[in-house]
Amino acid sequence: MPPSPESAPSSALADARWFPVDLHVPERRFTFATLDVDALERSTFLDTRLDAGLDDATPVGADAAASVAAPPRPPAWLFHTSFCGSTLLARALHVPPHQVALKEPLVLRRLGDARHAGWSTGELSATTARLLSRPWSDGGGVLIKATHAALNIAGELLDATPGSRAVLLTSSLEDFLISNLKKPADTWAKVPELAERALRAGSLHTRLPAQALQPPDLLCAVALQWAAQRDLIARLAAQYGDRARLLDFTTLAADPVGVPVACSRWWRLPAPAEVVRARADEVARRNAKAVSVEYSADRRAHEARLVHDHHRGELARARAWAERFVMPALHDERAMTPPEEWT
Repeated sequence: MPPSPESAPSSALADARWFPVDLHVPERRFTFATLDVDALERSTFLDTRLDAGLDDATPVGADAAASVAAPPRPPAWLFHTSFCGSTLLARALHVPPHQVALKEPLVLRRLGDARHAGWSTGELSATTARLLSRPWSDGGGVLIKATHAALNIAGELLDATPGSRAVLLTSSLEDFLISNLKKPADTWAKVPELAERALRAGSLHTRLPAQALQPPDLLCAVALQWAAQRDLIARLAAQYGDRARLLDFTTLAADPVGVPVACSRWWRLPAPAEVVRARADEVARRNAKAVSVEYSADRRAHEARLVHDHHRGELARARAWAERFVMPALHDERAMTPPEEWT
C-alpha cells in the first residue's frame, strides 16, 4: 500500500495507486484513496460509481499535490460527445500491465463543473492531468477518458500535457437522437441543462438564431445539445491540429476490433497490437456499461431500427427543426480520415 502523503508526499504522489478520487475546487483540496488496478476494470466509471472501498481516503491540499512530477510518457486523451461509444473504446484499450484506461475520473467532472460555474481551473487542471497520467506499471501507458461534461476544460488538459494526443469521438445527429430515445426519464430530465452547459462552453450560441435557443420539445433540445457538443469537438480539432483526430461512432461500430488497435497505435500506447486486438474482440461482445450482458454490433443496429421505426415522426420533426435553425450555424469540420491511415 502506498504511504500517506502526509508522511511521505513525494513517494506517495509518485504511485498511481494513490488515486485522486475527488476534488473540492473552491477549497483547492483533493481527496486521495488507495485503488488497485482491478478497481479500474470493475468500475463502470471512476466517479460516484467507483467500485472500491475508500477507508483510507485522505485530504491533500492542491499545493502539495502540485509537487507531482510529469511522467515520462504523456497520456492519451479521449474526449467525446454524449452516447457515442466512448466507454466501448476505452474498455477495449484497458490491458494492464501494458496500459490502463481511466474512465471518467470524478476529478475531471469537478473541474468541468467549476469552470462552468466561473472558477479559474488552469492550475488545478494541470495538477490533475499529471496525477492521472502516472503509470500503473513500469513503462505503462495511461488512457484518460474524460466525461463529456469536461469538454470545457479539454484545452487546459491538452496544454498541461505537452506531447499528448487526443481522439475526439462523436456521432451523427441521427445516432444521438436514437440513443437518447433509448434512455430513461432521468436522462431526459438533464437534457436542457446539458445543452445549456455545452452552449456556454463554446461560441455556437452567438451564431444561432433565437428559434434555435427555444427548442419546441425535448427531442429538439437533444438536437441542440448534440450541436453544441459537436461544435466544441470541432473547435478542439481545429485548435490542436496534428495532436487531435476526429472519429465517428459509425466507424467504431463497424470495426470494434480494428479501430481500437489503430487508435492505440496512433496514441503511441505501449500494448502490442495483438493484445489490444484480443481485448477489443472480448469487449465488443459485451455491453460496455453492463459487462455481464452480452451485446454486439448487430444487436445495437437492431435496437436502433426498432427505435427509429417506433419514433419515425418525432425523429423527422427534430431533424427538420435542427436542419432549419441549428445546422447552418455549425462550422465546417475537419475531414475524418480512417484510423488506420492516421499518422
